[in-house]
Amino acid sequence: MDDYIPVLELQALSPNTSEVVTVNGCEVLLCNADGDIFAIESRCSHQQESLAGGRIRRGHVSCPLHGVRFKLSTGEPVGQLTRVALKTFDVQIEGGMIGVKAG
Repeated sequence: MDDYIPVLELQALSPNTSEVVTVNGCEVLLCNADGDIFAIESRCSHQQESLAGGRIRRGHVSCPLHGVRFKLSTGEPVGQLTRVALKTFDVQIEGGMIGVKAG
């Protein structure tokens, strides 16, 4: 897992759930969207609210505060409340561990 920081066991992330982890001082939301694993910045660009607990559905995460949706693969927002995309991170699964690319 060169350049990837192991952060969570894959089995700990059930389908359509998420978990906040810290990577190099940044809060990252790991998401399991129907078996696909994504890592995205864990702060909504609308009001800087944590995305922890946001609903994972159809490749998007919804902010629990106002429902702003972000596409997990690109970080792009959907809707009118913000146009600022979130940072996404590359992930790698090796030996049952999810790794997030540092940087």
